[in-house]
Amino acid sequence: MDGLRASQTKYPQNPEGVTMSAFDFMKQANLLDWYTLLVGLKRGWCKKEHLIGYAETVLAKTAGEVDGDIVTIASGENLSEDDLISTCIHFLGTHGQPTSQEKECEAMEKWRLAHLSWLLQREGSDEEKVSELQELYAQFGFPDDMASCSIYSSNGIDPLVAASGVVERLSRRFLPEFFMSVGSQ
Repeated sequence: MDGLRASQTKYPQNPEGVTMSAFDFMKQANLLDWYTLLVGLKRGWCKKEHLIGYAETVLAKTAGEVDGDIVTIASGENLSEDDLISTCIHFLGTHGQPTSQEKECEAMEKWRLAHLSWLLQREGSDEEKVSELQELYAQFGFPDDMASCSIYSSNGIDPLVAASGVVERLSRRFLPEFFMSVGSQ
């Protein structure tokens, strides 16, 4: 980020300029898919209504024969969260997209991007943000690229500036079109 303070960095925001939640960021950045929703649901980062809504969107775009699992998920208000997750996993497996460690890791990286972006753009003091950053660092399993985000890091980098660098790297990976549009302005 070339020395920019985290508070100077621009992240995608709602059209009204309102700070988004991590889930809102995922939705606006078009990062939601079956895997990110499953991981988010299992970790409490999204609700079953989000998975149902996603299934409704998929169902609305479906032409021809409709899969029974999609219908079950889209009308899953009365299903338990576990049954909804099981149905989704079954659907993915029967359509040649079984869940895997690799897909779960990618989904976690997208959630990490969303959570860090949310943290850096939200209102609050730097002290509050650094405290929450420590929680995110632990919640995501102390990833190596976030070591400088730790208050215990000895490299002298401001944890919020380090977090901005992580967001930039993750954004380049998952949102390359954002960087292409920013670079052309």
